Amino acid sequence: MKPTIVVMNGTTQTSTNPTIRGTATVVFCFDVGFGVDLTRAADILAASAALPNPLREQLPQRRRAPKHFTFDPAPVRVLEPCPDVSLGAFRTGGSVETTLYDFGGASVAYTFPIHGTLADLQPLANALAENEQLIAESTQRLRRLTEQLAPAITRPHLGLLVEDYVTYQFDRFGDGQPLGELLAANRPLMAQILRGESVPLSSQEIDEALSTRISYSETDAAILDFAAAIVIDTDASDLLDIVEFANVELLEMRSLDEALDDALEEVYPSFPGRHGKAISRREMRRIAQHQIDAAVLFEGVNNAIKLVGDHYLARFYQKLAERLHHHDWDASVLRKLETLNDIYAKAADEQANRRMEILEWIIIVLFVVSIVLPFLTPLAK
Repeated sequence: MKPTIVVMNGTTQTSTNPTIRGTATVVFCFDVGFGVDLTRAADILAASAALPNPLREQLPQRRRAPKHFTFDPAPVRVLEPCPDVSLGAFRTGGSVETTLYDFGGASVAYTFPIHGTLADLQPLANALAENEQLIAESTQRLRRLTEQLAPAITRPHLGLLVEDYVTYQFDRFGDGQPLGELLAANRPLMAQILRGESVPLSSQEIDEALSTRISYSETDAAILDFAAAIVIDTDASDLLDIVEFANVELLEMRSLDEALDDALEEVYPSFPGRHGKAISRREMRRIAQHQIDAAVLFEGVNNAIKLVGDHYLARFYQKLAERLHHHDWDASVLRKLETLNDIYAKAADEQANRRMEILEWIIIVLFVVSIVLPFLTPLAK
């Protein structure tokens, strides 16, 4: 169905529901361990005939930019045959892509070829929202892979948290109408697709869903929401990589936030003064280990990608990070890490005070002995 051009009183109006062609990519993000030795993981994959071959790729460069906007280090990607999953009129196609990052994050991405009209995506958007079938399939797929790669993973475990995100990428959007007019005419429908809703949304919710938009030229646009994005561009592979990484980063921050909650609950009973007991060296070492682990993971996640050289990708990532509330999660992690540091500092002060008290008592005892000893010596003779 082609969009209709209606001429009224000499003015042209673009109707809703334009034709589309492209892909819908749903990515599921997990935490698989404290860290991944990507070189060793790639060697294990390359040496095994039963495992898929690894890929080590950087972000593709489509615009003029220095060479230093890269992943550091480049993640390991594997492509495997895609299972046949049907969601309404749409079926999976191509390959399933699994990506491993050095800080222990991983993602599994499924692609659905899409064509027809924009309204045809609404049932697919509803079906993709937290799809239990795909979550279970991606979990099992990643579990099998990480079991094979266990020697390359530090403290391997498959966390219970899952982040999912859907990106609708259009090679074709409409039939030659100005992009701005098409976007303005289809705001309610696009908002429903982004939110995975079957009911019409309020004007306030439509404005909120479509509030984050970024474009590089007059013929492309990306609309970013917290659970899905619409990208209108003939070649958006770099943007899809950024979407995937930003959601893995979100998953890692959520996992780290939970780990710090557990650490605080664990060390609180050991806090000086509770139960009248002094904190032990073993407990101090455990607190220090929590501090180190959290700091290393936080820095690893936040330094995994370098986008300083590409201003458009940097802006795209910044807007997506704001939409996913990265800064709020970072602030929560830093606040809890600071609390853990305060506990360690107070515990260290308590240990130092107790050592000083013991030293003072030893000095007092020695002083008393030095006074009494001269009187006891003649009696001993």
